[in-house]
Amino acid sequence: MARQIPHLIYLQAFEAAARHLSFTRAAEELNCTQAAISQRIRGLEQYFGRPLFLRKANGLELSQAGQAYLPGITQALDVVEASTRGLTGRRARQSLTVSAPISFLNLCLAPLLEGFLAGREETAVRLNGAIWTDPNVELADVSIAIAERGMMAPDTVDLGPARLVLAGATQAERRIEVQGKYPLWDLWGQSGETGATLRVDTAVTALDLVAAGIGRSVVYEPYALGARARGAGFELGPAVDVGHMLTVRANPDRPRSALAGEFIGWLSGHFPAVE
Repeated sequence: MARQIPHLIYLQAFEAAARHLSFTRAAEELNCTQAAISQRIRGLEQYFGRPLFLRKANGLELSQAGQAYLPGITQALDVVEASTRGLTGRRARQSLTVSAPISFLNLCLAPLLEGFLAGREETAVRLNGAIWTDPNVELADVSIAIAERGMMAPDTVDLGPARLVLAGATQAERRIEVQGKYPLWDLWGQSGETGATLRVDTAVTALDLVAAGIGRSVVYEPYALGARARGAGFELGPAVDVGHMLTVRANPDRPRSALAGEFIGWLSGHFPAVE
């Protein structure tokens, strides 16, 4: 009985476009034209009778259907690739996808990453920066996150406390609020509005504003220390432990590679350097 699946080239086009969130980059990878990628995606969407991508002025996003379909397709193509390499005897190029808050990637991981990459020239590393949440976290081999103490999932590695600090403690009263999962000002101990407030999406932006003397902000200590290590000149108030931890975890829904284990071990060796 024939398999009831779309054509393989449609699936390859979808997986590449979803991974890059770009038809152009998918076309470059698959050595075809952007029009060909677009045609294959349309064919797949017609097959399902629903859109797999949301086409916006500033780029592509996966639709809910696309997000649901992608993990299985990625895993299936990984198996095909591994089986093919096993038969041909070719060594697979190692790859690692890391999901983390964009502030962690910029302020904490970027200055250290060369130490992990050294000697791994054949390793392809993809960093997915999350603002609040990463919609493609299920595709990551390793996830870094802030979690509440006592609420961490099994197999999570504790990298140390994520305490809160007041950055720009001696500056003007203007409050810069990092929006997200947790109300950081409330947790730090100052609820309610106090003067003018700026609201931003990331600690990176908040700390840039603090460094410019625009106001002060409550952020996680690792981010503030990372910004100061890069030369940002602002004062820090005392750190407050609110029961949050910096954590790293291998994706339990993907086969754990040796490279993922190496990365977690390497990262654990650098934290809790934030204390």
